[in-house]
Amino acid sequence: MTITSIIRDQIRNHPRRAIPFARFMELALYHPEGGYYMSERPKVGRDGDFFTSATVHPVFAETLADVVAEMWQSGGWTAPALVEIGGGTGALSGSMLRRLRETVPELYRDMRLVLIETSPYHRQLQQEVLRDAEVETRWYSSLREAAAEGVEGVILSNEWLDAFPVHVVEKTADGWREVWVTETDGGFAEVLGELTFALEDNLQEMDESLPRGMRIEVNTAMEETAADLSRLLRQGYVLTVDYGDVQEELYHPARKRGTLMCYHRHQAHDNPYVHVGEQDITAHVNFSAWIRAGERTGLKTLAYMRQDRFLIKCGLLEKAVAHAETDPFTSEAMKRNRAIQQLIYPGGLGGLFRVLVQAKAMPDGVPLSFLR
Repeated sequence: MTITSIIRDQIRNHPRRAIPFARFMELALYHPEGGYYMSERPKVGRDGDFFTSATVHPVFAETLADVVAEMWQSGGWTAPALVEIGGGTGALSGSMLRRLRETVPELYRDMRLVLIETSPYHRQLQQEVLRDAEVETRWYSSLREAAAEGVEGVILSNEWLDAFPVHVVEKTADGWREVWVTETDGGFAEVLGELTFALEDNLQEMDESLPRGMRIEVNTAMEETAADLSRLLRQGYVLTVDYGDVQEELYHPARKRGTLMCYHRHQAHDNPYVHVGEQDITAHVNFSAWIRAGERTGLKTLAYMRQDRFLIKCGLLEKAVAHAETDPFTSEAMKRNRAIQQLIYPGGLGGLFRVLVQAKAMPDGVPLSFLR
């Protein structure tokens, strides 16, 4: 049965003959039989549909590893943990482990690596990449399943929240209406309908001056997800890297049709109803909502900034100098320096991505590099 058939069946079996867009997105991305992230095909890199900062060059992972080492040292843990959520191919964790082994061998020796991965295919890729890792490694299929670990250390995600299924709502003359998905002879179509119950509280905080026709995406799983994060983390830090913005910038009239985007073979477009199960569907992260959810569960905000500023504060530029070869025009040196430029380019990754650092049960005034 194809993923399109599965979605059509759910639409036909629903009393309204339609399903909320969030349900459509969940099925298209995560259904075990044909969901995009569950399929055994490349998603990231040249042979996939998109690139991430982690696939640009290992220097991104090296910089994050240095941040993690600094955080570990600030906590004084004897067996620190590194948790990565939604690690995809395992490239980020693999490169970070190599760097940690070089720079903090005494902590690397006793560390725990915890990987939370929904996709069996991606879990297999991660196991292959990490097969030579000399550290205790555990896999979990969900954040809730991993919560019993009770770690001290760092929880990291890179482009995780943007792939959460989102509800889409539109401002009309009668107030906010939700986008539902129905079927047509040739595919799928949208209809506006009543709000699902989960949206009522989220929309109370929306600016009433937003114009008619304005669309926004709402991730109703943030509160529950932040609570699961807090249960997993006994003490330490949460490091979130993703594209998005604070609410007043995200829900702005300039983005009247929202931020929903699809990626298929390195082509970006805004139609989620084509290439179903064969393309990524994402929405910008509402960092205001994510910060509020974290604070309600004991995650204190330490820093929120653009990726370019964060990486520069954490020593990315120094890596171009420290690792340059005698001949700066050799291919490896040029690749490294080009990657550094790409990671901090204001018109690209550097300006699009945000970094949020939260802490739990950590003392005030810890002198971390990105806070200086």
